[in-house]
Amino acid sequence: MAGRLRGALSADPPRSLLLYVCLPLIALSYFGTLIVAARLSPQPYDWRRGAISLLLYPAYDPRLHYVASIGIAISGLLILPWTIYIRRRLHRISTLVADVGALGLGLGALGLVLAGVVVSHPLHGRAAFPHLHEVLARGAALGLGIGIVAFWGCAAKAYLETATRRIEWRRLLVCWSVIALPALSIALLRIAVGVHFDWSNPIYQRLQDRELWRVAVWEWLGSAAVFLFLLSALLYLPELDSQQ
Repeated sequence: MAGRLRGALSADPPRSLLLYVCLPLIALSYFGTLIVAARLSPQPYDWRRGAISLLLYPAYDPRLHYVASIGIAISGLLILPWTIYIRRRLHRISTLVADVGALGLGLGALGLVLAGVVVSHPLHGRAAFPHLHEVLARGAALGLGIGIVAFWGCAAKAYLETATRRIEWRRLLVCWSVIALPALSIALLRIAVGVHFDWSNPIYQRLQDRELWRVAVWEWLGSAAVFLFLLSALLYLPELDSQQ
């Protein structure tokens, strides 16, 4: 049984299956269900101010909250094959960093599944752990972010060290840099604000009242960034037999 499990986890998912089946299903199950839930919600939903989690809370939408909940959980499951697909293609570049990326992306995907299943409202309801959904959602975002940054580091190393097929790594690195570097900059700025670095306070004060700085906006932008990361991995990651 253990051998079969290891074999299943090490099997390389077909690119065509991920590109033409899994990726469209992620778009449908994640963005599609959230859009449906937002449009049909009994309360007006503003994506610039309202967190995505609102659409999952029974107290916010008793009738259709399960639609978004199931959609997000399915999306997390569908992301899991990318951990194997990307890791196998970056493992030769840096074993440790590729493993960290796969672990982060995998834990982020599992966190997304659990965040979709656990939908207790932090203020309403009688759940034993009313903040569990919030913790899981933040953990999922952190895991996905770590996975993306680690894989981006592998792509940068491959571009700098690979003598042949350099243009393929360049395309991948450009796409992943557009996704990873802004997210990393925002995360570092928030950390700097959290530990009260003097230089960050004026910047934070200018941003905190702007809609672009709100968590809800970055949740939607982050969701789109993860989708584009998965897509660019399929389009630009060199195949295993062409990385030499």
